[in-house]
Amino acid sequence: MKFMMRLFNPLMRKQVRRGKARSVAGVILLHFTGRKTGKRYEIPVMKQSENGRLCVYTEAGWKANMRGGADVEVTDMGVRTPMRAELMDDPDTMAGEMGDLIKRIGLKEARQRLGIVVHVDRPPTREELAEAIRRRNLGIIFLTPL
Repeated sequence: MKFMMRLFNPLMRKQVRRGKARSVAGVILLHFTGRKTGKRYEIPVMKQSENGRLCVYTEAGWKANMRGGADVEVTDMGVRTPMRAELMDDPDTMAGEMGDLIKRIGLKEARQRLGIVVHVDRPPTREELAEAIRRRNLGIIFLTPL
């Protein structure tokens, strides 16, 4: 998977910067500076909408840079916008949010959008969701325009 991302990410960065709609539908670039290293990051991620709020689901370690809030920039369809990023990574709180989302959009769509494997043919319980979130080390980054 890491090998594929090394090939995929540079192409996606270029396409999102150019605003190529067909090739980057749903992909945004998240620009931020690492808190400890000071390194600049430009990460392609799939955008989601959670109760009308722009957000990103990720299990990547870089999400820790958003803990407690961080000023970031987001490039969407070639337009770069300053935003405030807030990390939600409490599994129990996230399980409630995801449970609500599953009720709204259905289990099939949620499986694709959330990236959590659900081994039951019914909406998972809050406890099952919390366990899946813990296992994947998943977080939600909420993005609000400044």
